[in-house]
Amino acid sequence: MLTDLAVTPISETLRKLSVERRSGDLQVQSGRVVKTVFFDHGRIVFAASNLKKDRLGEALVALGRITDEQFTRVSALLKEEGRKRRFGDALVQSGVLDKNEVGRSVARQVDRIVLSVFEFGEGAAAFEERASAIPLEYMVSLSIHRVLYDGIRVMKSQDLVLTGLGDLDRRVTLATVTPFAFDMKDLPAEERDILEQARRKVTLRRLGWQPGGLSFPRLRACYALLAAGVLLDEDAQPEAAAQPVLMMETGTFLLSTLRHQPDPSSRDAIRKELSDELERSAHLDREGWLKVSRSAPREELVKALEDKMERYHSLLDAAGDDEPLRNDLEVILGRASAMLRLARQAPAPPPAAAPAPAADARPADGSMAGTAQVDHLLLEGEVRMTVSDYANAVKVYEKLVDIAPNVAQYRVRLAIAMAGYPRTAKQAEREFLDALRLEPNNADIHYQFGLYYKVMKQRARALAEMQTAVKLSPRHRMARAELETLSPKDSALVNFKKLFK
Repeated sequence: MLTDLAVTPISETLRKLSVERRSGDLQVQSGRVVKTVFFDHGRIVFAASNLKKDRLGEALVALGRITDEQFTRVSALLKEEGRKRRFGDALVQSGVLDKNEVGRSVARQVDRIVLSVFEFGEGAAAFEERASAIPLEYMVSLSIHRVLYDGIRVMKSQDLVLTGLGDLDRRVTLATVTPFAFDMKDLPAEERDILEQARRKVTLRRLGWQPGGLSFPRLRACYALLAAGVLLDEDAQPEAAAQPVLMMETGTFLLSTLRHQPDPSSRDAIRKELSDELERSAHLDREGWLKVSRSAPREELVKALEDKMERYHSLLDAAGDDEPLRNDLEVILGRASAMLRLARQAPAPPPAAAPAPAADARPADGSMAGTAQVDHLLLEGEVRMTVSDYANAVKVYEKLVDIAPNVAQYRVRLAIAMAGYPRTAKQAEREFLDALRLEPNNADIHYQFGLYYKVMKQRARALAEMQTAVKLSPRHRMARAELETLSPKDSALVNFKKLFK
């Protein structure tokens, strides 16, 4: 895809790539200046430039975030390692900035580079479609809607603005809820006037008019508000799939710093698991302990007990020479063994007439075999989750994701299982992000991701995910309840309450 910047506004190119959920590199060149915007499933995740001032180190010095001496020290560290490490990583390693500060600095720098391409009035933009070249660890969280709004406001060509606006006689109206954090009180007077007029259906020509004729600043403001989703085209309300990817910004890396937080030791994780198991197994209650109903067949009870004992033996191996842990495990193993012995001695129900084997009636082709394997893994995963066997549930869902890597719901199941197991809880974030790559407009996934962040005590990220879920699905009752708990005065929530009175 190749476009002429003097003919096609860069804003339309960015918007199109997001709407079409494209992945790859958009290279924007004007004269000798070359800037690259990296996309991943329609999201802007990174940007680079051939200008020295756009490099992270030089930008941090110019902003006063680091000193010249610190810049020199970190640069020397990079030279020693043969540039195998990124500048941001070197800042962390040398103790100049922590990971959170680096994340915020990188996000600001990426934002600045992307916004600078809106100032180009001539040149070319070329898109190369491919899997994103940016590792997940370095992807940043930017709202394409906010980028379009801020970027269009610095455009200098009236012809390009008019091209982007299209038919000036079509009517627009003010969006009930904006797709990014937006406060009318902070706007310049002309934008506030435009939005006040747009509370009722009005043409773009009317909004861009001032005494004497059409005003370029007002037209540009209209274009910025329309492209950003603050104004909606009344004549052709687009579906969610025809909109840029909705993302609430965190102002830092896409991945949180969870993975850098110290892990609880394996002994601590075992102690917590054992404490829960001791309490659940105390009364040999098959429902509370094994998650097996009282009316379930004996074979189901035996299978649940065997799985429990297998898990306890693996914990016994991990406990090593920790005597208190081993004693607790021996107690639980004794309970499980006694209950298993009783279950096996119980009289079996009279045999029913044996039906024809299901396998005989099933075609022996590859597609049916694959479907059967998926069904089996789904069933096994549900059983593992039901008995809180998160470690083995993770293994089951990993197999499922390997078989069907492009099914978002399988990745969500894996993420939820990983979140329930202390050793993999922090890695669950990646699976949620991969699921959202596949289905960015799925409100339920954003809701589940928000719950995950809430449990992991990442309040700002939990709030952002709940806001996204509510914006995508205004009637999502559970997301709205969580949003009200996290931020009762959230502007999106207040607007929705007015809308659904």
